[in-house]
Amino acid sequence: MIENYQDFQNFMYYFSPFFLLLVGSLVVSVVSLFKRFLAAKILSYIFLLFSLSITIYFMYVNVNLLFFGNLVAVDNFSLISWIALILGAIFSFASMGDDLIQKETQPLLLLSLAASLFVVSVRDLLLLFLAIETSVFPAYVLVAQFKRDYFSLEATVKFFVFGVLATLLFAYGLAVIYGAVGATSFSSINSFISSSSVNNYVNFIILGLILLLASLAIKSTLVPLHVWAIDTYQGSPTSISVFLSTTSKLTGLFSVALILVTAFRNLFDIEPFIRYLLAILALVTMILPNVAALVQKNIKRLLAYSSVAHAGYMSLVFVFPLETFPILGFYAVTYSIAKSVSFLVTKRISGEGSDSPYNNLMSLFKLDPLAATTFTVALLSLAGIPPFAGFMAKFLLFLNTAFTGNLGLALALVALIMSGISVYYYAYLIRLEVIESNNENISIFKNSEMDAFMIISIIALVILTFFPSYLYYQFPIF
Repeated sequence: MIENYQDFQNFMYYFSPFFLLLVGSLVVSVVSLFKRFLAAKILSYIFLLFSLSITIYFMYVNVNLLFFGNLVAVDNFSLISWIALILGAIFSFASMGDDLIQKETQPLLLLSLAASLFVVSVRDLLLLFLAIETSVFPAYVLVAQFKRDYFSLEATVKFFVFGVLATLLFAYGLAVIYGAVGATSFSSINSFISSSSVNNYVNFIILGLILLLASLAIKSTLVPLHVWAIDTYQGSPTSISVFLSTTSKLTGLFSVALILVTAFRNLFDIEPFIRYLLAILALVTMILPNVAALVQKNIKRLLAYSSVAHAGYMSLVFVFPLETFPILGFYAVTYSIAKSVSFLVTKRISGEGSDSPYNNLMSLFKLDPLAATTFTVALLSLAGIPPFAGFMAKFLLFLNTAFTGNLGLALALVALIMSGISVYYYAYLIRLEVIESNNENISIFKNSEMDAFMIISIIALVILTFFPSYLYYQFPIF
């Protein structure tokens, strides 16, 4: 009894970032009921920053613990993932204006984030399914904030339809895996695949894995299951697009990486074609969005395609999970900062709506030097240009992929070429910032809150370049 109580105490302590966000969502809901929206936002920041600080501390002391019969874990993988997820949510709050904080967005976003933290901590397919669904439900409401906007309605419908499809695919995959293995925990699945009994059920396990991957590919915006994301990112309020393109997307990517390096890691040796299937998925996800981004005329839409392309780069980890997995954490954190702040600047110059034409960038260096500098740094980081952190993330990921063999070398070369193509459209946006505009009615939503986060992001994207090893993943315990 005492041991069980001690385990429960440890669970509450080491999952305190998760519980802080749950309590925060309740507190912020109550405060919002009394129309104290600014106080609610300040409280949201407090809960988010406390969660982030505790997570960094746990990472510093190297926490590696399992709870409840190895079903839930706090380890290096989950902690670094928590950092990337929380950062995306913080920037989402930073870009929220009065029109959104006066709605139900704040508690819902905290609730969705809390569920996302739990997603990367579970070590069981059934718990993973429940955690993912819990993180998605609040997001449906977050997307549907502008009920009278046509693009917002379209975004909401597509997001919901593909969300339902993802739920069904995961449920079917989970059922097939359970029918073959007789268990849903990662350790049990891994042990079964390593045993001689797998030969009689390998086809069912492969089918179940493909269904799981298809479901998570929707959440991760992997081609061809990315089609909902472009319209959803554009039609959603821009501050919610920050959350969708970072925290929500990374939750799906982390989930795929987690199951491939734990439950199904030995399946690559039994059926090598799985690696080639994942390679094709990574290949098309790198090529198609980069090509499509070249002809865009809307900033949010281009950033959406850019986000899909980065999912393609990160999906290289799925092809060679044992060799490239440690790099994913560093890549995710740098991506989360750069993508978040690029949408934040878009909100600053275009507002929350779907209309964000390229012309809004013109004369930005003259009208708002800080926003222009921040946008430039973020785009250069996303493009992989030194000395910013995105360069080091791409360099390490592509290099480790290339050293895996001929297939890895080919994928790394394609990734390098596509990254080069992305430089063109990123550079075009940067060029617009120095071109004089004839439009005298340009409005920029300036505030000190955004200024502070833009300065912090610039510093972070420079400093992180020189300390990638602090955010390297260790393989998850399970």
